[in-house]
Amino acid sequence: MDKLNGKLIDLHAHILPGLDDGASDRVEALAMARQAVEHQIQVVAATPHFIDLTWDHVKNEAAKLGELLAAHHVDLTVVPGAELFIDLDLTGLAKEEIPTYNDAGKYCLIEFPMMELPPYVDQVLFALQVKGITPIIAHPERYRYVIDDPNLAASWIETGCLIQLNTNSILGGFGLQVQRTAEIMLRRQMVHVIASDAHSTGRRGFHLDRAAEAVGRLMGVEMVEQLLCANPARIIAGEAVDVPEVVQHRPQRRFWDLIRRRRSLE
Repeated sequence: MDKLNGKLIDLHAHILPGLDDGASDRVEALAMARQAVEHQIQVVAATPHFIDLTWDHVKNEAAKLGELLAAHHVDLTVVPGAELFIDLDLTGLAKEEIPTYNDAGKYCLIEFPMMELPPYVDQVLFALQVKGITPIIAHPERYRYVIDDPNLAASWIETGCLIQLNTNSILGGFGLQVQRTAEIMLRRQMVHVIASDAHSTGRRGFHLDRAAEAVGRLMGVEMVEQLLCANPARIIAGEAVDVPEVVQHRPQRRFWDLIRRRRSLE
């Protein structure tokens, strides 16, 4: 693939030690950071699951990790963030209590349940936007209801949200159904950021460079530049992201589905 003009920036990584199911301690966090650098990543947003944490605590831990990396001469910039789980309680938080990328007050990362879409999703997303925060929906290609209907992602984009896709989804690490959904979303311009969602140096490690190759073959190097460099840089800076027009997905009916429908009409 052609050389990218921008920096590889990873906006979803569980690298802060001891805060969630990611890095267990400083040693593992340091190993993850070194792996990120080996995979050509220059900036990582530390996004622990925001459970029993405060935003001030997360920011302090991100600063400590930055100091640790500097002391060990690891050339990786760490900015604070968090992965919020969608919940009605978010609507009651003041804006400054809500974790946003680089504490810029503009973008937050939010995940949904894997199997069932809560009825209050639109209410929470709207409440965040009223506060001036743009929700970035984490890895929807893995959600059962999006696999069944990728156009759900399009509906969230239409309401002003952005979409983050996981590297392992594109690379097949979560199975063929998730990979197929990821490819549909990419082709239909339903993706704005690609990130690793790294939890370790193993299977859930930093594979942004491999994803860049896969997306480059699928969509071309300009799309790679947009999703892994330009858009993440704008998000960290709290700047506006260009959102292309979504192309609705029209699933192809399988042969036996058509036969069954024909029989039901007879």
